[in-house]
Amino acid sequence: MVPNFCVPVLTVPAAILCCLMLPLAGADSKPTFMKAPEDQIGISGGVASFVCQATGEPKPRITWMKKGKKVSSQRFEVIEFDDGSGSVLRIQPLRVHRDEAIYECTATNSVGEINTSAKLTVLEEDHLPAGFPTIDMGPQLKVVEKARTATMLCAASGNPDPEISWFKDFLPVDTATSNGRIKQLRSGALQIENSEESDQGKYECVATNSAGTRYSAPANLYVRVRRVAPRFSIPPSNHEVMPGGSVNLTCVAVGAPMPYVKWMAGVEELTKEDEMPVGRNVLELNNIVQSANYTCVAISSLGMIEATAQITVKV
Repeated sequence: MVPNFCVPVLTVPAAILCCLMLPLAGADSKPTFMKAPEDQIGISGGVASFVCQATGEPKPRITWMKKGKKVSSQRFEVIEFDDGSGSVLRIQPLRVHRDEAIYECTATNSVGEINTSAKLTVLEEDHLPAGFPTIDMGPQLKVVEKARTATMLCAASGNPDPEISWFKDFLPVDTATSNGRIKQLRSGALQIENSEESDQGKYECVATNSAGTRYSAPANLYVRVRRVAPRFSIPPSNHEVMPGGSVNLTCVAVGAPMPYVKWMAGVEELTKEDEMPVGRNVLELNNIVQSANYTCVAISSLGMIEATAQITVKV
């Protein structure tokens, strides 16, 4: 007699089965280009910039080649993006014939390698085709206070009308990553609102159409952080009180950066070190029985100032 066996059957929901078949998140992946270099027509003595960015896991390494050899020249500079996504190959000043070539960008990681290329043509200034872009007004040196708005001007003409883009410290300005703080106006100007110290740098306006590309002269933007030593806007005032009376001593100080404010009676600290308020400190005195002096001290990285109030008890 053959015994009956009960064999358990495991059923896997289709959704789970589908997920099991997907590659794991964070798994290694071959590089793919996010931005590939584009063909350019530049001017002798001018600038050409080729942008190449790639993604992949691990993060791919970008290399630049010219005629099968790694680029190397004092006029060639490779500038890395801060996020490590790629680099810009910048050639300056351009030379006719010598720099005309196919430039190849290679993105490599442990999974694979991909290539893309772009052609550079260099023209003499006196042999430019009709409609080649002209910079009618380039950016100028500008100094702006931190948190204020800075506008870097640019106007260009050509046929067809050139598109304007911007470079900062030789890297393209990506207005999409600034949450609307940095925008390019219809005029071509670059507007930077609520300016930060990181906005400081060298800016170039670039005009491009089908005839070619022209760079403006660079212009520096300096973001000035206001630095003002502390001063009292409301110093403490003297008071006369009856025995057992009360009074509030107000002390207000300003500066940039704003100072911390504390109270002292002689050498005794009346405000705890870790509780010092910024800008304004009110000292409450109750049940006053004898005359005394109270000193308000304002402190910042730019210095320390004091002002003393005299409390006199009437007799």
